[in-house]
Amino acid sequence: MAAVTATLTYKFFAFPIPPQAEETYKRRTLLLFWWILQSWIKFKLCFVKGHEIMMARVEAPPRSYPEDTVVTEDTEMMGVPVRIFRPKEASDDKLPGVIYYHGGGWCWDLWEAYDATLRVVARLDKMVIVSVRYRLAPENPFPAGPDDCFVVTRHVLENTETLGMDPENITLMGDSAGGNLAMVMMIKLLSSSKKIDNLPNVKNLVLIYPALQAMNFKLPSYKQHRGSNIPTILSSEIMVKFYVAYALGMEFVGVEELLQNSHWSEEMEAKSTCRWIQKEADSLREATESDPKHRNSLLAKKVNKYFLDPHFSPLLADDKILKRFPNTYVLSAEMDPLRDDSFLLVKRLNELGVRVKHRHWESMDHGFIGITILYKNAQKALEEVVEYLKQQSTDDI
Repeated sequence: MAAVTATLTYKFFAFPIPPQAEETYKRRTLLLFWWILQSWIKFKLCFVKGHEIMMARVEAPPRSYPEDTVVTEDTEMMGVPVRIFRPKEASDDKLPGVIYYHGGGWCWDLWEAYDATLRVVARLDKMVIVSVRYRLAPENPFPAGPDDCFVVTRHVLENTETLGMDPENITLMGDSAGGNLAMVMMIKLLSSSKKIDNLPNVKNLVLIYPALQAMNFKLPSYKQHRGSNIPTILSSEIMVKFYVAYALGMEFVGVEELLQNSHWSEEMEAKSTCRWIQKEADSLREATESDPKHRNSLLAKKVNKYFLDPHFSPLLADDKILKRFPNTYVLSAEMDPLRDDSFLLVKRLNELGVRVKHRHWESMDHGFIGITILYKNAQKALEEVVEYLKQQSTDDI
């Protein structure tokens, strides 16, 4: 027992917390819990055959809020489970609407865990929020998740009056993998071959530390967050495992090869958006050589049919689609392998003339807004997002 205590105490203080990080004691506590969970999973994999991503799933128990000013309703839209948040006090006024896509690497069912976060958002301003419980990989790989999200998104846009939403004030919002899905929904709405003439336009797009591309895993932020001794719960290795599970389901490929960009191919280099990412990656801070030391054509053939799809990697969408994006809010965190995805997106949207606001949290890490019970900055960040939405509601542009 003394040895365990000594090990945990050492690990608690051993995490390399950068000087700009805030709430360091809470951060160390979270990182220690995450390290214990990862160690337990590795131990289990020595004796039990299974998928590492699935073994790491932790279900959040439902919580009750009897005195809350927000009420919820669990229902289905087009066969997809959703939770609707709305003010407890009934009103005839049409309220701003938000469609929220939760994070979790497309693989973890964090829909229930986001209940507390979305209640915070709903308390800050009267609005109607629809949270989507999409199907998860690896059991249901791409495009199952986006398909679920899209049918819900269209259903909401077609039924704003029934839902009590203002059709002129609809926001798509998501974090991490959910940020990916929110951007993919925007792309699908703008490029759909189906008739969408009568659907209201989306007013705002809010992307919170989104996962946007599986082309270049040698960006500075990916290189800085490799291994287990990092100041965030999301390592580059785990992020790549999420991408693989999302694309290939239960099939495995070499994570290390992907982190070395061994999946690069002539097809990738022929795409103008891929060339743009490769060029702009060189301008990022502490930029390093992105070209792979060796190429694996079999790996490229297996993964790139997914990785190069703009509905999988939305940063690869055509300019003609992205330039039609609504007002966009991008939140990024310094201690995050996905950090540079946000910087690349902001640069590209600015070049295309899209109104974009970028809020970079120098002192925080990936996933922090979902931990309102731990981080004070989670509350502050959500307040800033809601304030942005309020400002757009009164903006004539």
